[in-house]
Amino acid sequence: MKRTFYLEKEKCMGCTNCMRKCPTEAIRIVKGKAVIDDDKCINCGECIRVCPYNAYTSITDKIIDLKDYKFNIAIPSTTVYGQFTLGTEICKIHNALIGLGFDYVYDESWAAELVTKAIKEKVISDKILRPKISSNCPAMVRLIKIKYPGLLENIIEIEAPMEIAARLAIKKAKKIDKTLKDEDIGVFYISPCPAKTLSVKEPIGKDKSYINKVISLKEIYGDMVRELKMHSDRCFSNPSLTGLKWSISGGQTDACDFENSIAVSGLENVIDILEEIEMGKLEHIKYLEILSCNGGCVGGTYNFENPFVANSNIKHILKNIKEERLINDDIEKYKEFKKEGYFDIAIHEDIEEKKPNIKEAVEKMERIEKIYKKLPKLDCGSCGAPTCRALAEDIEEGKKTIDNCVILKLEEK
Repeated sequence: MKRTFYLEKEKCMGCTNCMRKCPTEAIRIVKGKAVIDDDKCINCGECIRVCPYNAYTSITDKIIDLKDYKFNIAIPSTTVYGQFTLGTEICKIHNALIGLGFDYVYDESWAAELVTKAIKEKVISDKILRPKISSNCPAMVRLIKIKYPGLLENIIEIEAPMEIAARLAIKKAKKIDKTLKDEDIGVFYISPCPAKTLSVKEPIGKDKSYINKVISLKEIYGDMVRELKMHSDRCFSNPSLTGLKWSISGGQTDACDFENSIAVSGLENVIDILEEIEMGKLEHIKYLEILSCNGGCVGGTYNFENPFVANSNIKHILKNIKEERLINDDIEKYKEFKKEGYFDIAIHEDIEEKKPNIKEAVEKMERIEKIYKKLPKLDCGSCGAPTCRALAEDIEEGKKTIDNCVILKLEEK
């Protein structure tokens, strides 16, 4: 798996903050520096968020990449509109992107409204397996793959709004300029988080992404603020109110209007709820919306504004935007897009791995348990592993020895 960030080791002080917060225990401290296991990393960006030394650096594309294409499309994440001063006109945000060199802006929220319809139909038609789990957050799909493979079948197989937006934007570009070929068009997603970036580089459920490049909002935020003051209010579209809700926690469930649905954001909270599902406690729940970042996508590490402020800004837009300004003919073509397979992906087939040998797995767990019983169970992190059980796993795999336990060494002395 390609990571969408890297560690600048000279900045890393081995403080263990990232190691303790990693939801999949993918980080260890080795010789005073963080080391990431790519097989366990889900690109949630939690390590970027909690590092006090800014040792983690994001890998995203740059605005200079616009020169590689004849016609450039910007697809701003639904979270973008919450990042600017309260009352900032949507048109001005679009025009700021045009000022940066884009030729066209397509709003992700319109695609989110289309996906909302697809989710409703999917959940209503399949009443056997409950709860259905949202697939919009790539970090959560990868979390389930790594830690909760028994719940893979619960994930709803619906394409993400960003990909639908890319396909529809390409169609519109070819109508604007009939001479354009696919290779002439560059689709740039303005991303709120590293997980979305990875979903373009290594998509789950399909062979390729319709998005060519991903730019972090932080990368261009300052330039957008300057451009806001320099351009007219020429509009490409205003956001869909239904789709815009997707930027905040609870937005998907609210948009779908399901009874007995749950929206959970924040990694620790999501892990708690997934463990309850594994124990069979939530079969009465129809739909589960899970998002890696606290507060939803507005809490993404690539965003600029405080997530609580951004949440308030989004709600202000939802409350005050005028319905007559919401014009988008794509929403009327839902049946056509469905027939053409726009919403179809095969997540279950794509991430299904070879089932482990049960006997070997049991024997391995017994060996880990035997080692774990010898450890102090204080989870101090001094050994370079986040918990004593994680250390036991490392010892079983030959990555560490029991001598790495500082507490046992002190007891021996």
